[in-house]
Amino acid sequence: HGSRCCQACDLVIAAPAVERKGMAGFGGGPAPFEQQAWFTNVDNDLLEQPQMGARNRSMEGVGARPGVRELGSQAADYDEDEVPLLEELGISFPEIWTKTKLVLRPSLSEIEDHIVEDADLAGPIVFGLCLGGMLLLRGKVHFGYIYGFGISSCVGTYIILNLMATDAGAGVEFAHVVSFLGYCLLPVVFLAAVALVLKLTGPLGNLLAALCVATCTWTSTRLFETKLKARHQRYLIAYPLALIYSCFVLITIF
Repeated sequence: HGSRCCQACDLVIAAPAVERKGMAGFGGGPAPFEQQAWFTNVDNDLLEQPQMGARNRSMEGVGARPGVRELGSQAADYDEDEVPLLEELGISFPEIWTKTKLVLRPSLSEIEDHIVEDADLAGPIVFGLCLGGMLLLRGKVHFGYIYGFGISSCVGTYIILNLMATDAGAGVEFAHVVSFLGYCLLPVVFLAAVALVLKLTGPLGNLLAALCVATCTWTSTRLFETKLKARHQRYLIAYPLALIYSCFVLITIF
C-alpha cells in the first residue's frame, strides 16, 4: 500500500513537467501568447487596408465631382478677370514716371496728348508730402501752408483758365489743374533738399530759386497750353503760374 502511494505521488509530480514539455515542443512553435500577438498584428493590417482603400476612393470621388471642377474653373476665371487694386484707384506708375521725366527734362518738343489727358493725383500728393518733409527736417512745420496755398492756387488757376478758354468745350477740369501744378512742383522739392546743406539766402540761393521758378513755370505752361489748345495765350497762362511757384519758393527759402 505504501509503494502505491509513492508511485501516485511521483505521477502527480511528473505530470506538470510532461505537460509543459509537450506544450513547448508541440510543432516547435511559439508560446500561446506569442501566437495570439502575431495573429492580432495580422488582423490589424488586414483591417487597415480596406479602410485606407475606402479613404483613397472617397478622395478620388471628391476630386472627380463635376461641381468641384466647375467651382475651381470659376475661381480661376475670376482671378484672371479681376482688376488690379492700383488700376481701380487710378494710379499708373508708367504715367507717373512719364510726367516726372517731363518735369525733370524740360524740352521744346511737343507734348503728347495722352499725357495731358491723364489727371493723376498720386504724384502731386507725394510731392507735397516730400516738400513738407524736407521743410520739417529744417524745423519748419509748413504742411498747412503748403496744402492750403496749393488748394487756393488750384482754385484760382481753374477759374482763370476756364475764363480764358475761347471755345465752349475747351475748358480744363479741376483734377487736371491739381495734377499739372502738383507735378511741376518737383523742382521746388529739389530746392528744399538743397536747402538742407546750403544756405539759400545768398547769391547762389537767389540763382537757384530763379532757375526753379523758371523750370516750374515753363513745364506747367506747356502742359496747360497743350490741354487747352491755346498756344497763342502762352504768356497769359505763364504769368499766374510764375506767381504761384514764386510763393512756394519763398516758403522753401524762408
